[in-house]
Amino acid sequence: MYAVIEKTTRAVLRTCSTKEAALVACQLEKDKVGVAERGNITAVTMDDGGYSEIMF
Repeated sequence: MYAVIEKTTRAVLRTCSTKEAALVACQLEKDKVGVAERGNITAVTMDDGGYSEIMF
């Protein structure tokens, strides 16, 4: 599963079924916040052990 998360709170903002959808969703979420907060939003791949970033 792929998701867009807010790194400081680890809140899941969106879930996606493909990597490409997660990347687009991440860009959309970053457009909603101020420049200073954009670094806290990232696209990740999630599994049982946690998550790994796919967009920096």
